[in-house]
Amino acid sequence: MYIFVSHSSTDFDIAQKVCKLIEDSGHQCFFAPRDIRTGREYAQELIDGIERADVVLLLLSKEANTSQHVLREIERAVSKRITIMVYKLEEVTLTKSMEYFLMAHQWINTKPGENYKEIVKCINEFEAFNEGWEKSVKAVDNGQKKRKAFLPILATFLVLILVGIGILTYGFIRDKKPVKVAPGDTIVFGMYNNEPIEWRVLKLSEDGTQAVVVSTNILTMKAFDAAESGRYNYYEGKNYGAENIEEESIELQHFLRGNNQWSASNIRTWLNATTEIVRYEDQPPRADAMSEFVNGYDAEPGFLSGFRKEELEAILITQVETVGTEEKLITEDKVFLLSSEELEWFYEADISLFALPTDAALTQDKSEWYEFDYSQNGVADYYWWLRDGDAESEYRALLVCNSYSREEIKSESVGMEGFGIRPAMTLDLTADCIVVK
Repeated sequence: MYIFVSHSSTDFDIAQKVCKLIEDSGHQCFFAPRDIRTGREYAQELIDGIERADVVLLLLSKEANTSQHVLREIERAVSKRITIMVYKLEEVTLTKSMEYFLMAHQWINTKPGENYKEIVKCINEFEAFNEGWEKSVKAVDNGQKKRKAFLPILATFLVLILVGIGILTYGFIRDKKPVKVAPGDTIVFGMYNNEPIEWRVLKLSEDGTQAVVVSTNILTMKAFDAAESGRYNYYEGKNYGAENIEEESIELQHFLRGNNQWSASNIRTWLNATTEIVRYEDQPPRADAMSEFVNGYDAEPGFLSGFRKEELEAILITQVETVGTEEKLITEDKVFLLSSEELEWFYEADISLFALPTDAALTQDKSEWYEFDYSQNGVADYYWWLRDGDAESEYRALLVCNSYSREEIKSESVGMEGFGIRPAMTLDLTADCIVVK
């Protein structure tokens, strides 16, 4: 049998073990990203893998439960009437969307000390049932209409009808017409610093139901990441401010000036936080862990904390691919910074790269870098961070320059807190809270 293994990227190691166990038992798995063929479109490969599958095996965890990527896989399987087996990695309260799709499917509960053999047992039983079912169908076609053979067919037929009705009902529920927008249009959505946020449409999905947007203005001035030592350029009593540290170890570079990996950055954590108190996994972005010791944001509520519930639901999780000193890494984010490659979207949408800071951003900023630059060069637009790390350094990331500069992009230390933040996100254009200006 051919098994499509649906999982969150955070459960990759478990999924890999399960896949090996299934394949060792004589079945075949589709397992992303292993089975994504080089040069092929990622999404199309996933769809092809689902449609070929006899069974979709969902490894259900808290992360998988809230993953839009996983939800789309399950939705596709349901629409193609492919059997779904759900293996619980942990106790999870299903989201409404996930509950709808999984309510009629087979569940396999995890047990203490489980070695995942229960999954193979369930797959084998399903295979044996299918083989018996096919024999029953042939017997009926040959005129051998015995009651014991007919009843399983009738039951299966009724289940398919009910599932079909559920799919049609769901289709009617979500058949909302998307807001009509074009690249370059402005959407008003969410709040920050007690002000409504304006966004420019950068890119639309083929069906027009989703849009990648970026804030029209620079919304705040913040460091990309904080020095892990807790004090910028200081470690174990030594001041490294005048030294070139790029020949030092990766750990020391991170300790002195911060980490340029988007996946581990303070700014990623803050942008995706919906709570008033933001939990940082490493050194919080305190003022003294940054270059000028002024623009700390460790005590600031998360960027999404001012968004309404319906607005949060309208922000789709985006699979974000980042390249820097690390290998390509995919993260799942509601809010992200753009990459240097994605700047091409500005040209395609006929949108200028240059951005002005809001008045609230300038009031909030204590570094005075913008005022100095404006007085020296006379241009009102300003620098803003990208998510790419500098390939030559472990503590520098890329910036879009202002219109005075001869360069389009430059790199700076991630602990420098006077540069701008222009968040980006993917919006569900069928949501009622989308307002086009």
